[in-house]
Amino acid sequence: MTWSSEASKAKKAAQAKAIPPEWYIPKDKLPPESVKNVTGFYRTCGVLNQSEIDIVDLQPDVLLSKLASGSLTALETTIAFCKAAAVAHQLTNCLTEIFFDRAIERAKYLDEAFKKNGNKPVGPLHGCPISLKDQFQIKGIECNMGIAAWLGEISERDSVLVTILNDAGAVLHCRTNVSQALMFQFGETDNYVYGKTCNPYNRTLTCGGSSGGEGALVALHGSVFGVGTDLGGSVRIPACYQGLFGLRPSLHRFPYAGARNTLLGLEGIASALGPLSRSLDGITAFSKSVIDGEPWLLDPKCPEIPWRQDMLEMKDKKPVFGVTYWDEIAMPHPPMRRALSMTVDALKKAGYEVVEVKPFKVAEAVSLVGELYSSDGGEDLSRTFAKSGEPWHPLILTAGMDKKLSVWESWQLNLKKDDFREAYLNYWNKTRELTSTGKPIDGLLLPPSVSTAHVLDKWHQYLPYTAFFNLVDLPAMVIPVNASVDPELDPVDTSYQPASDLDAAIQGCYSPEVYENAPLTVQLVGRRLREEEVIGMTRHVVNALEASKV
Repeated sequence: MTWSSEASKAKKAAQAKAIPPEWYIPKDKLPPESVKNVTGFYRTCGVLNQSEIDIVDLQPDVLLSKLASGSLTALETTIAFCKAAAVAHQLTNCLTEIFFDRAIERAKYLDEAFKKNGNKPVGPLHGCPISLKDQFQIKGIECNMGIAAWLGEISERDSVLVTILNDAGAVLHCRTNVSQALMFQFGETDNYVYGKTCNPYNRTLTCGGSSGGEGALVALHGSVFGVGTDLGGSVRIPACYQGLFGLRPSLHRFPYAGARNTLLGLEGIASALGPLSRSLDGITAFSKSVIDGEPWLLDPKCPEIPWRQDMLEMKDKKPVFGVTYWDEIAMPHPPMRRALSMTVDALKKAGYEVVEVKPFKVAEAVSLVGELYSSDGGEDLSRTFAKSGEPWHPLILTAGMDKKLSVWESWQLNLKKDDFREAYLNYWNKTRELTSTGKPIDGLLLPPSVSTAHVLDKWHQYLPYTAFFNLVDLPAMVIPVNASVDPELDPVDTSYQPASDLDAAIQGCYSPEVYENAPLTVQLVGRRLREEEVIGMTRHVVNALEASKV
């Protein structure tokens, strides 16, 4: 399809018709631009009744229990979340494909199956509304990923993840907005088909990217949990910016087969799918349900590793944590420093050992990641956009990186990456010299970003706090600390001397008044293919943070 603004307008018009008229909020009832925080608006806008508000406010474990017992029907639950998603979209522009009608029919089917099965659920996610990033194909529904050349392309198959979620009894009700080509140089969600998505905690700030639509939707209770993908931080940054839990697993632990993407065939560094949720229980429910679906039988890249509940529970093990306060290139802004200090203090108060771990060759990692991303000299995106004449978005990370590697040069780059991974593994193992146990740390705490959610369109390229762990392929969780930017607690640090011009530019972006109310989070990294342990360690962190506030 040839790109034009008219094509995008037509798609947006069709999208608008997918929301029932009675779920639209009159323009004079929508919050004015001066109202930045709209996270509670779904409760007062009149679209949801009180029963539906109560449903979307339930924590995932409680909701799943009520659905499994029959005290809530799939239909009433699905309608509640579809309404909340419709409200979220009107506030933040977070949705792409909207298929509420299909979700409602699915919910009716599940309710009938529940009765026929003797009041037994179809699966562990029976009746649970789940949203998907605009990559996961659903047969019979368009999947264009915000790329104009792909407008009108109807999926002929389900992605493997969709198959597993359906088998588990889930209800898929919408897909969410993304960065063009999923390759922005910093956390924004914008493209020429659907436009820009903002942050519901402060609509002058970005929701992050490239899974930013998921972050905004989940924060506004429009989905029980959502599914994003992460090539350099694209699950973790939206989780960070919306104060959510977000898991980037090791590559292929969850099934990616059948999902659309750019840069397909790039194996030197690859994308992993992961969940975002308002609670850790949502992360756990998603992860266990997907692994219990035996994805290795459907996706040949998935390792045959069943769910390890004992690893999650850590009954006979008290984890030892490392902490990296900054990467010695760019200092996190004051509120991000406060979040990490709060977490470390809470853990120490609860009796956990926390040792400082210095950063490892971050500049070399940054160089490697950039070379891997751009190793085709931009050919894949150029070919994709050329089909429609769609322009490159100015925020695309690899724009202008036109050095195309030969096959041999690409092989050498992969060898450098493998050497780096081995060196980092040895570095992690060497932390045994820092701990009282004589064993390496179990998990590493550090900021997920130098910044909380930042002002739309105003930022400097800096991904290493997340992209480093894509390079070394370690699972990582973003953890909310239930705090937000406070001008009194987080003033500009006038005593700090920037380490470089880049650092100075990043520090210059910060204003506590502008960033007010942006959520605070930390990041926890674990050992490769030990996702259950990362979830278990996260529970220890959450419990320590809760105990510290008593």
